[in-house]
Amino acid sequence: MNAWFQIVSLVVVIAFAVTGYFIWDRRYRGASEGNFKPTSEVFKDPTTGKLTRVYEDPSTGKRQYREES
Repeated sequence: MNAWFQIVSLVVVIAFAVTGYFIWDRRYRGASEGNFKPTSEVFKDPTTGKLTRVYEDPSTGKRQYREES
C-alpha cells in the first residue's frame, strides 16, 4: 500500500509540474493578439541571459516580454 501511495503521489507531482511549466510559459510570453507598444522597461532575462523588453497593450494592460535584437 505504501508503494502505491508513492507512485500516485509522484504521478500527481509530475502532472502539476508539466501543467505549471506550460501555463507559466504562456503567461510569460503574453498574448499574441493586441496593439502592443514597447515600454522603457528592459532587463536581462535570468534564464537566458538575453536583454528583454516589456511590451504593453494600453487598452487591456496585458504585457509581453520580447528579446531585444
